[in-house]
Amino acid sequence: MGWTTNRKCMTMPGEILGKVADLLEDALKVHKSVKNVILSTKEGVVVAAVSRQESIDPRVLSTVSAALVWAGTNVLGRVSDAKPTHLLHSTSLEHVLTVMQPHYQLVVVMSRADDAGLDMRAAVSTFQSIATRIELLMGSSKAFTRETLLGNIVKSFPEITQAMLLTIEGLPLGSVGFEDHIEVAALASSIFANGLTFSNRTEAITINSDRVTLLVTRIDETRLLAAICPGQRSDELCKRVQAVVQEHAKV
Repeated sequence: MGWTTNRKCMTMPGEILGKVADLLEDALKVHKSVKNVILSTKEGVVVAAVSRQESIDPRVLSTVSAALVWAGTNVLGRVSDAKPTHLLHSTSLEHVLTVMQPHYQLVVVMSRADDAGLDMRAAVSTFQSIATRIELLMGSSKAFTRETLLGNIVKSFPEITQAMLLTIEGLPLGSVGFEDHIEVAALASSIFANGLTFSNRTEAITINSDRVTLLVTRIDETRLLAAICPGQRSDELCKRVQAVVQEHAKV
């Protein structure tokens, strides 16, 4: 083919793994300009990735794309009742296409230096077809949980009615119970950023009162969780939430 493919996949049953990887390879072959294809969850967690070369960290790209999708969906929802199907992020060097599915999203990076002859409309249609097939394939297996980290936190701790997943930069990825989620995300990110100024090993920051504790904790290198932990024993609740986050990070 003239190029080699690098594959990165989470632990999956062998048969499903092979089929998903083959579909990602098909996406990589849609046009010569395609150099990275990433399958991720709605919260920006990488499920699998293929590339012609290791030029982009899939974890960073999936998180950024998830944040843009979340923000774009909310903006579009305020001005129209239409639901977005895909997002196109153009830079001077690349086009980054994110195709949205109910539980997963497909992120495709295309080099603008190699996009001669690329029909973007036709390419989007092809990528949408591949993304739909992957969604159906993974949905057919009980091995793949659709529970998100945010959903797991709220389900595991009913006393927590306000929680948010966000990027290190302060863009929301998902929110429960917050009406002013954009402002909360910005403030939570600012709190953690100042902690990082003190030490790049900062793991969590809590702001305590007599009734509740605000927990801002690191999930990984690109994401944070902010949660309001109520009750007189909120410090213990914070520790339990952090334990769930740490277990999630190991997956």
